Amino acid sequence: MTPSATGPGPTGHPWDDRLLALLADTPRGLSAPRDWIHYLLCSTVPGQQELVRTLVADGWTVRPVTEPLGVIASRDDLAVDPANVRAMRAYFEALAASVPGGDYDGWEAEAG
Repeated sequence: MTPSATGPGPTGHPWDDRLLALLADTPRGLSAPRDWIHYLLCSTVPGQQELVRTLVADGWTVRPVTEPLGVIASRDDLAVDPANVRAMRAYFEALAASVPGGDYDGWEAEAG
């Protein structure tokens, strides 16, 4: 599956726009809250601990992972719509940039 080559969509990020298009075709559409999972990578344990602290303080459920080193963050009280996707991409990219070797590896959401 490749992102559309027709130009920027509602989020300005081709993969985000592709996922949103798929979710828009589900019975719940884009307005209902759904389980939303984000993946962050880092290169140090202290960086991972900082990610966990920040995410938990901001209301995310967090699972540290060791291979590769990072965290999986989720919550189920947000609509996965263009505005929230833009905001969450900015949030997670900034958070990842704040720790050594940080990288935001994207997201997935419950389809049902």
